[in-house]
Amino acid sequence: MDVMFGLAIGIFASVFVLMISGKVHRTAAVIAGAVLMVGVGILNEHDVIRVIEWEALGLIFGMFVLVAALTESGFFRWLGLHALKITKFNPLKIFILFSALSAILAAFMDSITVLIFMASLLIEVCAILKMPVLPFLLGAITSANIGGSATMVGDPPNIVIGTALDYTFMDFVTHTGPIAVVVFFVNLAFFYLWYKKIFNEPEVDLEEIYHEHKDLEPYSAVKDHHLMTVALVAFAFTVTMLVLHHSLGLVVAFVGIMGATLVMLFGGERMPEVVERIDWHTILFLAGLFVMVGGLEEAGVLDSIANGIISVGAGSLVLTLTLILWVSAFSSALLDNVPFAAAMVNVVRNVSENTSIGVDPMAYTLALGADVGGNATPIGASANVVGLAVAQKHGIKTTWKQYCKVAVPAMIVSMLVINVLVLLMFAL
Repeated sequence: MDVMFGLAIGIFASVFVLMISGKVHRTAAVIAGAVLMVGVGILNEHDVIRVIEWEALGLIFGMFVLVAALTESGFFRWLGLHALKITKFNPLKIFILFSALSAILAAFMDSITVLIFMASLLIEVCAILKMPVLPFLLGAITSANIGGSATMVGDPPNIVIGTALDYTFMDFVTHTGPIAVVVFFVNLAFFYLWYKKIFNEPEVDLEEIYHEHKDLEPYSAVKDHHLMTVALVAFAFTVTMLVLHHSLGLVVAFVGIMGATLVMLFGGERMPEVVERIDWHTILFLAGLFVMVGGLEEAGVLDSIANGIISVGAGSLVLTLTLILWVSAFSSALLDNVPFAAAMVNVVRNVSENTSIGVDPMAYTLALGADVGGNATPIGASANVVGLAVAQKHGIKTTWKQYCKVAVPAMIVSMLVINVLVLLMFAL
């Protein structure tokens, strides 16, 4: 085994163990791992600049500013009170409503943006309901990743795969879209069965909470009308530009930072409080994670995983699609799915050139595996990282054990359904 290959795996595994143990803050662990990747010579300083997904970080920064402004203005509590009134404080209806909203929004805009918004909103709603946030937050996170798999502009791996293979928006809608819809309902059913007691038999008296808050005027939650108006206009502008950025030739980071700039220029006197609300830890964590995964890619670890599929698949369409799906799912659970998808695109081309298997079935299977597989762990997708970070910012900490206990079986159930549907669509 090549020395750098072994070192890269060792560093990543060590950081992974530190994060799971909870003894070291995840940001500190990842930054230390990134420094080691450079220190042992796997990457140099130029590689570090290259492997960081600056576009993703720019978008996240911009959206953090927008959501911080909306939070500071009281918008999320205002919206949460409206949602509670519509659902009459019914936990199951709230879970279904917010999960569906997450999936639909994530199909047309970046799932990071969706989770920054939805996590903040759910925290406000659960605070009023006096119920645990995790069931609702997990529903939103997993639904966003599933919804994002339905289109080319949803999850980042789809953009990577689609642009590399010249696919259109409708190519994804017609191939991954129907599968994503089925998997969304399966995922919804799984979470209902898992949290059935919490949804149907809450420990608090919801009737009492309903009567306590039914006359509460949502507008009373607004702390700064001017800031809320500016932030909403900037948010609407940013979302519109995110949907249209491909046709307009705009980079998503630029769009996010434009929205943040509008808030900072016209938001008024609460800007110091808004800046304090920005989650700098998450931005540093993602930057370090990009460097770590870049080290794995540079050392050939990702290529090694990908090339193994060629030899094991042995030219069988059923076996190859199944391998791509499950390898993508479990790899995306542990690695950032964007560089993995980028590495796998070349493998898909290679397999197609050396076998009778077409590119399309493998590409769409890869997209579904990378997108939905990321649901399994707190670092499997950027949306997971951001959603949990927003919760932690509000004092709600979720451990790896708490997250994976539910998310891993949910992901496996989703992947089994996807496996059957992929084979029915492409192989039978």
